[in-house]
Amino acid sequence: MNVHDAAPIIVPLLVPFLDGVARKVRAVIQKRVGPSIAQSWYDLLSFLRVECNSPVDSLAFRLAPYIAFASAIGMLLFLPFGEKAPLGFKGDIIAFIYVFTMFSAAVVMGALSVPSSYTSAGASREVTISIVFKPLFAVVIGIFAIKTGALTIEGMASALKPSISVLGAYLLLVYLTYVEAGFVPYDIAEAETELLGGPLAEYSGRLFAIMLWAFQIKRFAMIWLLASMLVLPFVGGITALLFQCAAFALIFLGMVVYEAMNARYRIDHAVRNGAIALTLGVFILVIAWTGW
Repeated sequence: MNVHDAAPIIVPLLVPFLDGVARKVRAVIQKRVGPSIAQSWYDLLSFLRVECNSPVDSLAFRLAPYIAFASAIGMLLFLPFGEKAPLGFKGDIIAFIYVFTMFSAAVVMGALSVPSSYTSAGASREVTISIVFKPLFAVVIGIFAIKTGALTIEGMASALKPSISVLGAYLLLVYLTYVEAGFVPYDIAEAETELLGGPLAEYSGRLFAIMLWAFQIKRFAMIWLLASMLVLPFVGGITALLFQCAAFALIFLGMVVYEAMNARYRIDHAVRNGAIALTLGVFILVIAWTGW
């Protein structure tokens, strides 16, 4: 089995360790001992062994974690590991946007199926963030598509050439990746200290573990997409995978460090920043359309 075909199997097993690394780095920065790197895996395994104590008899509540998990795995299938994606095809960027959006829809669906003020507030925040940042992602992808003439992620990444609009799109993609990866100050929907986990507040046991695992996979997918866009224009072959891993590690650690030094935004602050970024993105899209 090739590396790119095995990636959707390897990555879900790897991401809890990455979450453990993030927890350890935050602890060091905040002058705490922190948990072991394997603690996130221990937590997942503990939850997976326990049945969910469902607060409602709702099919939507029970299905939402599985849909979110499937969406996160779907995101992995369209990402290039090296130069090739496990399930790459012409137009796969459209499929990526679809499963990317479906992830948030599943989270909101599960949260709204429970009569809880915490989950309702979390769902409301998730919808608000999505309304601002999902269009921004489409705009960034549109810029890359205009500049490369490709509708595949690997095709876009390998054909990108430096220009004013491409540089602007890269900066927006860095910002968007940070937001969609759920780092502080943009973890507004979960907001554990305010909303007890927001959309996840009523989940427990196995369903909570699956939802938590899905969030970790989605975070990996967004950062890997950014790393691929940065590496593949310059490096090909098996070397590309090594550089993708190195770029991912640097981006991931940089974002974790930045997160540890920030406090959570209010929702209006996040919306204002997102609206500014979206306006800038549309302006850059026009520049890309004119050939710059």
